[in-house]
Parts: sequence; C-alpha cells; structure tokens
Amino acid sequence: MNTDKTSMDNYPLPARILLYSTAVVILTIGMREISGILVPIFFSIFAFLIFAPLVNWFERRNVPGPISIGLVIAFFIIIATSTVLLVAGSLLQLSEQFPDYQTQFLNFIQGFEPYMPVSDQSSFEEILRDIAVFLLGLSAGILTGALNAGTTTSLIIITTTFLLLDAAGALRRIQRRAVTQQILILRVIKLGKEVVNYILIRTEINLIAGIGTTILLLIGRIDFAVLWGFLTFLFGYIPFLGFILAAFPPVLLALFKYGLLGALIILAGIWLINELVESVVFPSFAGKSLNLSTSIVFLSLLYWSFVLGPPGALIAVPLTMVVKMILESYDNTLWMAELMESGESKE
Repeated sequence: MNTDKTSMDNYPLPARILLYSTAVVILTIGMREISGILVPIFFSIFAFLIFAPLVNWFERRNVPGPISIGLVIAFFIIIATSTVLLVAGSLLQLSEQFPDYQTQFLNFIQGFEPYMPVSDQSSFEEILRDIAVFLLGLSAGILTGALNAGTTTSLIIITTTFLLLDAAGALRRIQRRAVTQQILILRVIKLGKEVVNYILIRTEINLIAGIGTTILLLIGRIDFAVLWGFLTFLFGYIPFLGFILAAFPPVLLALFKYGLLGALIILAGIWLINELVESVVFPSFAGKSLNLSTSIVFLSLLYWSFVLGPPGALIAVPLTMVVKMILESYDNTLWMAELMESGESKE
C-alpha cells in the first residue's frame, strides 16, 4: 500500500491531474450510460438512510428487531404510496384543467398584443398557436412523466424495503468484524454520519417549507396547493434553483386568478418562507456541517444533472459530500477534498 502511494507521489502534478481527470471522464461516461439503474439505487440508499434511524429508535425502546424493521417498512410504504397516489391524482386533475389554464394564459397574453413587436395580426396568432401547442404537449408530457416516475418509485420502494430488511444483519456483521477492521469501520462511520445528518436535516427543513407553502397557498385559494407544497418539499433538495422551480406554477396560477398584484403577493410569501427556512432555520439545525464551497455546490448541481438527468439535481449535494469524504480518506487525494471546502474556519 505504501509502495503504491510512493509511486503515485513520484508522478509530477500535471501528470497526476491528467490521470485523475481521465478517470473522472471515464467514470462519468460509464455512470451516464447506466443512469437508469443508478437513479433508483441512489434514491433507495438515501431513503434507507432517512428511515434506518427509526429502526434504532424502536429498538432503544425495547421493541424486538424484526418488529422494529416491520413497523418502519410499513411506515415507509404507507408514506411512499400515499405520496404517489396524491401526486398522481393531482396531476390527472391538473391535466384535465389544462385547457382552461391554456385559455386563461392566452387571454393574458392577448392583453399585451398592442405592445408586441409584430408586423401584422397573423404573426401574433402564430405566436398564440405555438404557445397552445406547447401547453398541450406539456400536458401530455406530465402524464407520461407521472407514469415513468410511478414505475421508478415502485422500484425505489421495493429496493428500500430490502435494504431495511438487511439492516439488522448488516449491523451484526459489522460488529463481528469491528475488532479486526477497526480503521475501516471508523472510516465508514465517519463517511456516513455527516451524509445521514445532512439528509435528515434537509428533509426536516424541506418539510417545514412545504407545509408553510401549502398553508400560504390554501389561504390564497390557489388550485392544487398540496401539490405545490409537495413540489416545494421535493425541490428543496435542489440548491439555488429549487425555490424558483417550485414557485413558478403557483405564481403563474395566481397571475391567472388575481392578476399581477396577486401573483407578486404569492411570490413574496413563498420567497419569505424560503428565506426564513434557508437563512434562519437551516443554519440553526445544520451549523457548519455542510463544509462545501458555493461554487462546488453549483458545479455539483450541473455535474450530477448531466450524469443522472433531472433526478441527479435532487441528490447532487449528498452525492458530492460522499465524494468529498472518499477523497479525504486517502493522502493522495486529500488536497482535492480541501479544494472543495468552503474556506470558513471550522469550529
């Protein structure tokens, strides 16, 4: 092991950078080719990390291991199934109302007809027709996407269930090997602790934001408030862009229903909830546990979205945390991990 390390250190820095870059490119291409398999696996692992602490919570209260795992699996299946049914039902209702929203949108656009730089009436009608075709295509795309998401979600539920079933046996096997492989065990524990903490805290924070947004939209009588609240919860995992993506549909509906002033009020309310959650609540929960620079977080969003598609944006931060912790585990790559840090002094 030391020989490999010494031989690697003997390479000049440009050669090492070239070697690491080549490995990253090959790994990226490979992961992108099998992204259809990796996405449910990654989501299953993170779902397992979220629900596994519940098993320990039950066991600490003297609930037998098999019963603890059974209760957690039942709880997970109920939540996952309820969420899928809620979202699928809302999307079906949304697709039925799309023609009405399309008409409202076209009427809204027609109000700007005198100000649009078109040479004749036919040009404006072509613009409206293109918008109508786009909205109809979006309606069909929502139904197709919901069907594909439902299939992937079913696979995630099944995989997470098997992971939870194997959790107890895995812990016993780790304990048996702890005496002979203490360094490896400590490294795995360190690798997982911060990631699990981040996922749990991020989930709690997103839940607060989703509930707050749902209440705001219910007060404002915006259609499908629960769906947009769930979207706020889900997109809260996406750094920088999540707030914008989640806020766009309810603000657009508010624009149709109340006009520009109503849309601005809804936008201000959602922005205020997001600011309170991200700037006040999240730092008080997480502290400085997320030791990643802003540029690395943004680049990770682009990278994992490229590799895994849109689902990669949801888990970009925890995946990058895992990569950073792996780099920290080896002397040859420690400098890469240090470059990824935020630069703030650790307390």
